[in-house]
Amino acid sequence: MDWSDLPPLSMLRAFEAAARHGGFSAAGRELNVTHAAIAQQVRALEERLGLTLMRREGRGLALTPEGERLAASLREAMDLIREGVGALIAGAAERPVQVTTTTGFAASFLAPRLGAFRTEHPDIELMINPSAKMVDLARSDFDLAVRYGEGGWEGVEAERLLISPKVVVATPELVGSGPIREPEDLLRYPWIQELGLGEWHAWLAARGLSAGQKRDIHHLPGHIAIAALREGQGIGLTARMLVEADLAAGRLVALFDDATLTPTAGYWLVRRPGRMRPSAVAFADWLRREAREDGVRQAGEGR
Repeated sequence: MDWSDLPPLSMLRAFEAAARHGGFSAAGRELNVTHAAIAQQVRALEERLGLTLMRREGRGLALTPEGERLAASLREAMDLIREGVGALIAGAAERPVQVTTTTGFAASFLAPRLGAFRTEHPDIELMINPSAKMVDLARSDFDLAVRYGEGGWEGVEAERLLISPKVVVATPELVGSGPIREPEDLLRYPWIQELGLGEWHAWLAARGLSAGQKRDIHHLPGHIAIAALREGQGIGLTARMLVEADLAAGRLVALFDDATLTPTAGYWLVRRPGRMRPSAVAFADWLRREAREDGVRQAGEGR
């Protein structure tokens, strides 16, 4: 029999439940529908097959020989479906929660806090993948992403965790010898840029400028880029949150701040539409709480 010739699953499911319970009412309660709805599905199945599957017997229902054969086959099939789905759910529960994010966010925000997550959820295995590459969540095994930007990505659900516009920074020693008043003044200095991103060129283009043939640019992973900035190896463009402590301590100075140009830019929690695994929900809830507490702390410090 071709698949297109099979009765709808709703009919078969209603009949299997009615056969197992010996009546329409109990089957309806199991499937969360009315007695009449089960009876209608069973009658429709009988009409489609041209067979009588159930008949009245006293105050209840009894299966015909044809109904007995079909009920046995459906019971076996339903057991296989339940076993298969159960094994899939169990496997998903055991799989690590996989999160993709930028190297800078992973090193500066997540790493210092992951011990607290482990204390709260010792039974959840976590896998953080730091990368500048924007992963297509629909075609990957990642449960969640933390992305930097202003939101508005298609095909995903996104909620802002932290506001953190871009800021151009350098050590006081690096820029102390010459004034930096205009963006073009930055062209005189070496640049540090996070590997895989083209932020410097985009930042200049937004101001009508071009880097031209500039070659003194070092492309480094986010956490290494910040370390290089602290060593005075160049001028960097980064999310303010990642260097907030350095700015407060005077290790770095802010040369240009995008707070007025992109006031809503920051880090967003991103996921594919639909239901998440409980372990992924637990991590997302923890991350939201950490972000709220960080925002409250910064507001209290007047930042």
